[in-house]
Amino acid sequence: MKVSIIIPSYGGGRRLLQLVDHLINDNHNEKEVIVVIDQPRPEIVKELRKRPVKLILRDERGGKVTALNEAIKQATGDMFIFLDDDVVPNGNGFIQGIVEKMNGYHVAEIRKVIIGKSLLARMVHYDYVGYNYGNYLFWKHLKRCVGFNGAAFVLTREGVKRVGSFKPAVAEDLEFGLRTFLAGLDFRYIVTPYVYNDPPPSWRDWFKQRVRWAVGAALWVKGHWRVLARLIMQNLVFAMLILLFLLPSLITLSAALLANTNLMDKIALLVLLSISSFHPGFIPIAAALSYKLLYALIKAGIISVISYFAYSIFYYQASKRVKLRFNPIDFAIFFFVYSPLWFLMLLSGFIRVFVFRRTTVSDWVVPEEDEEESEKPVQ
Repeated sequence: MKVSIIIPSYGGGRRLLQLVDHLINDNHNEKEVIVVIDQPRPEIVKELRKRPVKLILRDERGGKVTALNEAIKQATGDMFIFLDDDVVPNGNGFIQGIVEKMNGYHVAEIRKVIIGKSLLARMVHYDYVGYNYGNYLFWKHLKRCVGFNGAAFVLTREGVKRVGSFKPAVAEDLEFGLRTFLAGLDFRYIVTPYVYNDPPPSWRDWFKQRVRWAVGAALWVKGHWRVLARLIMQNLVFAMLILLFLLPSLITLSAALLANTNLMDKIALLVLLSISSFHPGFIPIAAALSYKLLYALIKAGIISVISYFAYSIFYYQASKRVKLRFNPIDFAIFFFVYSPLWFLMLLSGFIRVFVFRRTTVSDWVVPEEDEEESEKPVQ
């Protein structure tokens, strides 16, 4: 089976050449590597021209969606592996391993392992425990998935025919994932082979990424809320399990808000969240106030401790299931500090979209939707 590996990039990521070399040297013979680069750096172009890849260079920044669609048009494979330029496969035999695991499936998410020993890397690791395990559950219980992480996933040519091209969206992977669900594409989660994934290089970059993720998630819900509501009602217990697992702070912060009797604190938090939708720099202040709410009353504190131990058990089991590490000290930092911060950023994104109707994010290009593509029915 011929496999097309599609890599969209902006400028040329720090691991792009390493990724391309790994794929070129992979022992699967029937393959093609397609690299689409917006505003490429000259030195990256020079190196890539020395390698047997299909290189698509674009002087203007057209965005990830158009890069993916342009690559698909030029791809000749029976199966497409989509990889971001900040991931690297775990070893040789990666492509053949994917082909074997895709037998009987149309779409799959590839397990992602966060690398690095910094505090940021260790915190993002637990985000990915949740993301990986969430889609493991979708595979095991539904054989379909409403959304996946676009850094590494697989799609057959038949799947592309049934779903169509990628649509303009801030969170194009969530939007595309939901369409695979509605089209009835068989989904699986691939534990191995897997990819190593870099965390954002700094907390500032993480912050920018999460603002985009929050706005993208809000726009996804806003655009598909009727479909999502119907799917939730059809799978209520499963949906609640996924939601609570992906958002550990949902229980603790909700309990704190309900338990706290200080109306001014609640109003101040809402005001800060509203301001944060325009100026994300206020998020840390909102987070600090949320910690005050969280620990203000003994009841909320007890709920937090109980929740921590319960989530520790769940995340430990989930980590084992998707073959990722678990450290109770790191998880405590994740649960009590990092997770509330991310949860508040997510809330501010929803306020930004639903209340203030601000739908754009900085440093991210979302092209206008092509009318012919938008009217094309899903087969």
